[in-house]
Amino acid sequence: MGYTNFFLGSVTVAGALTGLLFVALSVAQGRVGAASSPEHQAVAATAFTALVDSLWVSLVALLPGNGIPAASLLLGLLGLTSTAGLAVTLWRARSKRRVGPRWPVVLALIAGMYAAQTVTAFTAHDPRAARSAGATFVMIFFAVGIARSWELLGLRGGGLLDFLVTRAESAVSRDSGSGSGPGPRPAD
Repeated sequence: MGYTNFFLGSVTVAGALTGLLFVALSVAQGRVGAASSPEHQAVAATAFTALVDSLWVSLVALLPGNGIPAASLLLGLLGLTSTAGLAVTLWRARSKRRVGPRWPVVLALIAGMYAAQTVTAFTAHDPRAARSAGATFVMIFFAVGIARSWELLGLRGGGLLDFLVTRAESAVSRDSGSGSGPGPRPAD
């Protein structure tokens, strides 16, 4: 039986999570100005792309044959182009609005995951290895989709990245609040 039960379950979960993402988007639109923010749009786009990736890998895995390498190539390239487009959008938006300092790291990590998925299209030709890689990426992209959906509601996960960014932001605000800039501080 192998991975069939896993992919059957993940198709159901991916469909449900994608539907819940639309509910989260509807709820988040109730906040003033949230929907027009490029950062909010990027969070929604990364969540949607990750969940759709999981859905399609799972669907293809249930088909006869070994279509996972082709699906990994197509979905990995789609994810890379989507992430690159979001990076350009956020880069342009930084001159008009404040964009959070997490974005370069988050988008680099997401792009890295899509690049790894693309590479597996060329390395996992054995059906068992392809199913294993596909299952791994389904779980990874579920985690990304859920985490990004969580952020749509204004919640933070409290993970290592959030901790580091919070520390950096407080250090920057502490330095800029003193008015002394990067040079030596006057003695009190």
